[in-house]
Amino acid sequence: MVYNMVNLQAATSTENLRALEEVKDFYTTDLGRGGKERWTYHMLPEAALDVELHRMSNATSSTSVDSVTFQPCAAYAELNQDRYSIEEWELPGGVWQFTAIYDGHCGHDTVNYVHKRLPSMVRTSLQALLQSAPTTSPKPELVSEVLRNAVRRLDQSIRSDLLNFLPHDHLTKMSDVQLNRHVSLHDSEWNTISARCTQGSTVLLALSDPLKKNVWILNLGDSIAVLGSRPLSGQWSATIINSIHNCSNPSESMRIQQEHPSEQACVCDNRVLGYLAPTRALGDTWLKVPSVYTRRAFAPHLQDWLPSRQVAQYASRILTPPYISNLPEVYHHSLDVPQRELFLILSSDGLQDLYDNHDTQLSDQEMADHWVGLVGRYMHSTTDIGSMKSNLALRLLRDAVGGDDIELVSRNLTLEMEDKWMDDITILVQRFQ
Repeated sequence: MVYNMVNLQAATSTENLRALEEVKDFYTTDLGRGGKERWTYHMLPEAALDVELHRMSNATSSTSVDSVTFQPCAAYAELNQDRYSIEEWELPGGVWQFTAIYDGHCGHDTVNYVHKRLPSMVRTSLQALLQSAPTTSPKPELVSEVLRNAVRRLDQSIRSDLLNFLPHDHLTKMSDVQLNRHVSLHDSEWNTISARCTQGSTVLLALSDPLKKNVWILNLGDSIAVLGSRPLSGQWSATIINSIHNCSNPSESMRIQQEHPSEQACVCDNRVLGYLAPTRALGDTWLKVPSVYTRRAFAPHLQDWLPSRQVAQYASRILTPPYISNLPEVYHHSLDVPQRELFLILSSDGLQDLYDNHDTQLSDQEMADHWVGLVGRYMHSTTDIGSMKSNLALRLLRDAVGGDDIELVSRNLTLEMEDKWMDDITILVQRFQ
């Protein structure tokens, strides 16, 4: 037998020292999970933390809105599924401000569709309302209806595309051969439709009028809006604007159970049908239509992230759809800008999740008080330097990923792990001036 020999020179002492220098700031963690598995992270100096956080969160600031969107896991399958909008619309009566967060789940197709379509749908409907109204200050309930209808129409368009492509009565009569032929003949169209129907997105948006006398908040899902307010001489107070649409909210869980009496599996494991945490969302059409669509049409697409056994299990629980609601809640607030300082925090649920993982558990109100206190403290700061200067959303994100704990912030920024260990986080802070 012949062996190939490779001769390697021993590393020099200089090379050894260089190698040690390169790894001296690397540490490992088990993420509190126990067991033998460890993941590596890089301890960054304080001077580099804010710069890196600014870069990774795509932090931006406009005249009145600061934004960040953050997901440290860089694996393609785990890329950030949050999207957001910051728009100003020149309409009759002046400039309206539109801001929104869309928190996608199970893929990027539906959230991209919502991000692209919803702002223009709201703007078109609002413009029509303003042009038809006798004044440029329409009744608040009419604006609320514009927002509510736009969201529902967008969700119905996803469902209509499905039903036009594959009507229910046709599907029930088709053989497997006929169904496969129909899908293969229109492969591209079906891939688009099925992706939007098996993925979903929540929506949290704010709309304010030109004089900043009114703000409307629409919520469909489990993101959160918090209004910070204080008199010109006084303390900051925090008001949670919206209810949270997930199964941890007893009223949402009860609503679903009342809509589906005698179906024990409609809410189980604190999820709708044991599958989805949000109780209201755009898309997720497979949970809004008869189960024959899941069993015969959607199964291959669901199997991208669900084993076939689980797909069959969830399909068997779809008895009286829909289970996920597309009915948003809209809240109107009158603003008294000349007499009060005001700002609005919009965030996807990933921000709340980070605080839930802290050693000290906070109630929703305590969390809101903390956020408003922190943002209020820096609203007029003259000591901010570098990348943190003036971006209030970035300040809030830094606090959430570890604050002054350099080791925790470093770990959250640099952990080398293929799987997503942190939910997507998007924060918008809007100042009313």
